[in-house]
Amino acid sequence: MRLVISDLGGVAVDNADAVPAIAAELGMTAEAFRALMGEDTRLLMAGTITPYEFWSRFRDRTGREVEEDLWEREFRPRTNPAVLTLIDRVRRRARVVAGTNTMEPHWPALQRLGLFASFDAVYASHRMGLVKPDPRFYWRILAEEECPPTEALFFDDVLENVAGAREAGITAWQFRDPGSLESALRSCGLLNGRP
Repeated sequence: MRLVISDLGGVAVDNADAVPAIAAELGMTAEAFRALMGEDTRLLMAGTITPYEFWSRFRDRTGREVEEDLWEREFRPRTNPAVLTLIDRVRRRARVVAGTNTMEPHWPALQRLGLFASFDAVYASHRMGLVKPDPRFYWRILAEEECPPTEALFFDDVLENVAGAREAGITAWQFRDPGSLESALRSCGLLNGRP
């Protein structure tokens, strides 16, 4: 394997889901917010609409004006040091890139973490115009990296995204914790010896 594609939120980054905090601010459950705004959230992650357009659509549906971009305000990510250590070790044997569903309001916070230095490249949905689990998301990365799917690995905490990568022909597995990730990477020959 010569290319490893890692998700960010829920893998290399903890506390990446801003929806519960946004919903609480709006006096809604996270489930109700997702049901109401799910497709618009997807469009925001694809870079198809702006945060302003997102909150305008929210206002049109609810009659409530949101003065501040809650996507930016309520996003408080933290790095997962154990995963980043594994990624650093894998980079000694293969190219490691991030493939993430994210949005423009989250980009500055992710940059401030210094996270991107842990990867050889970062492929973000809002800049690609493609959102996982669409197989075209993975094909775009493979094309950019000039790597056939049979020589790539992908891991993500969301099973639907793992299925999308498999549909694109990539070996993929669901991330559960750093220990199981280390075992999987070792079984693929990407980790040897001690850290």
